[in-house]
Amino acid sequence: MPRTVASRSRAARSSERTKAQFLDAAEKVFGSHGYEGTTIRAIARIAGVNLGTLQHYWGSKRQLFRDLFKLRFEPLKQETLRRLQSIEQRARAGHAPRAEEILRALIETTFLLGVDMPQGAADGEGGAALRQFHRLYGRALMDPSPVVISEVIRTFKQPVELTLKLMREACPQLDAAELDWRLNCIIGSQVFSMVYSERIGVFFGPEADVAPRRAAQWIIHFLLNGVDAAPYAPGGTTSRNEDAATRPSERRAAHPRPR
Repeated sequence: MPRTVASRSRAARSSERTKAQFLDAAEKVFGSHGYEGTTIRAIARIAGVNLGTLQHYWGSKRQLFRDLFKLRFEPLKQETLRRLQSIEQRARAGHAPRAEEILRALIETTFLLGVDMPQGAADGEGGAALRQFHRLYGRALMDPSPVVISEVIRTFKQPVELTLKLMREACPQLDAAELDWRLNCIIGSQVFSMVYSERIGVFFGPEADVAPRRAAQWIIHFLLNGVDAAPYAPGGTTSRNEDAATRPSERRAAHPRPR
């Protein structure tokens, strides 16, 4: 191999490593401090690379963030869409969508994407990378920066619209406004558990530090008992336990579930 070709090959590999280091550091800083609180100087310091790296590869903090967002969240978007579209196809075949399977498509993909891969083990570097990913995702969903809001909408518009469509079919007992509030609670609980879990966890100790799969199961079980409840009745009760004798059978009659 000519020396010039070998040199170019080494330079290309070095360039890719530098970009990967910078993106990994950017994920840490954006996830911890949000978009407005992140500086290129802080990213460069954590990455251990020259401050001019940003200008060389991206040109601006906004472009860096867009590339990071696409790199980290495009696989999540595609997997969520795949699962939601599978539910939609079954619905077209006459199997009414269920709130549980929609919740699983939203929460399991976020919590478990990469868990079953060799580098995504519950402990070690894989576990740290997964927690870092969760922190960035949770931070992005609540970041007030117009740049971040724009990226969230652009990236997740299609899965969000499909989720709303399927949830309306799965919960016909709810009007649009009440369903909207329940979905906001779902997103809120998901975000908080990813970004601030350690703040509540200090009151419970190490037993609260569970694997992502167990956490996803607990969250789905908890949320399902809320999102699929009967509508709120002012002046009355909407307790699932107190209404158990009548409401489930009425709901099944109005909205049969596939066996």
